[in-house]
Amino acid sequence: METTTKRDPKVFVILGWIFAVVTLFFLPILFGPAAIVMGALAIPRGAKTQGILIILLAIVFMVISFILGALAFSYLSTRM
Repeated sequence: METTTKRDPKVFVILGWIFAVVTLFFLPILFGPAAIVMGALAIPRGAKTQGILIILLAIVFMVISFILGALAFSYLSTRM
């Protein structure tokens, strides 16, 4: 008996894009790596370009989110 494995990258691509966008606004330490993993899982399933874009944007959004968070913390700490 032979089992067939589903190699459709749609789920990983959709979740990767959602996690990458959420990374910019909410919990970058959690959703950034999740987006990177989803992008990495999409690459061997045939979505090479989108997987690479998801990984790159997740990294960029994580950096931007950390910088904005540090700036907001700095601003708020000087105000109190």
